Amino acid sequence: MQKYTYLLAALLLAGCAENRAPKQPEEQDSIQQVENGRKEAPSPEKRISKPLPEKILGERADGSITLQDTVDGKEIAVLNDNALLLTGVPVNGWAAVMVETEVNAVQEKSEQLEKGQTLLKDKKTVGRMLADVTIENSYTLHDGGKIAVLYGYIPVSKIKNGSVIETALSQYLAAHPGRMLPDIQPFIRQFQLEPTHMNGPYQEYMNYESGVEDPSPGYRIVLVFYKNKLTGVVSSRGLQLKGARHYALDREYHGYFYDDTDAAIRQAYIKMFNEFINAAD
Repeated sequence: MQKYTYLLAALLLAGCAENRAPKQPEEQDSIQQVENGRKEAPSPEKRISKPLPEKILGERADGSITLQDTVDGKEIAVLNDNALLLTGVPVNGWAAVMVETEVNAVQEKSEQLEKGQTLLKDKKTVGRMLADVTIENSYTLHDGGKIAVLYGYIPVSKIKNGSVIETALSQYLAAHPGRMLPDIQPFIRQFQLEPTHMNGPYQEYMNYESGVEDPSPGYRIVLVFYKNKLTGVVSSRGLQLKGARHYALDREYHGYFYDDTDAAIRQAYIKMFNEFINAAD
């Protein structure tokens, strides 16, 4: 019986060997080159994209992406997944981008980000330079730390959709029908929107444009509450807001106010906002 078992196993192994597809010449050559150390084994490109951080703040890189000096231009840096991007208004599928990196006093004085230099934000690696680039702008933090600003362009498709505040806000309000301030607080915390402490009796939570196109950026998003209830949203770029009507505001701002908002409350806010924005620099 034991001899039959050995014989059966041998037949099965032989059958497996006969049924195995023969290597094609190209496959044999490639494998042989790898074995001989003349060629590296090919590794498939993987786009690793992790979940968004708890504090989104602004646009985030979707996987590892390259920053270019102009549209379809020279690659100047590689940015890690979830790197924070300060983006301008997209044009034809591309967005102008600012990336901030920590530098020391020597690097700041040299006015140069060097090829191979690690890009740091909050002491964490967010990318690496692929070319020497002149530092066009820098500033000093309250604690004395130095920040250099790197400018470039990326395809809009390389930005995580959930990190674009206009898209994220529309999705959040569609999924969370409650419009009282406590209902909206999770979103406010995610994007770190700040209270304006102005324009009472309304409550406003806002963020600014990136500064890519304007060194003195204005508002990008303003959430407008009246008696702790979200009555509308002001946007510099426009968005989709279910159950709200669009109103053109001054200086090309868009106002979206819910249909159930009292007309007097809406009109008073629009008048107040227009006066404020026209008085701003």
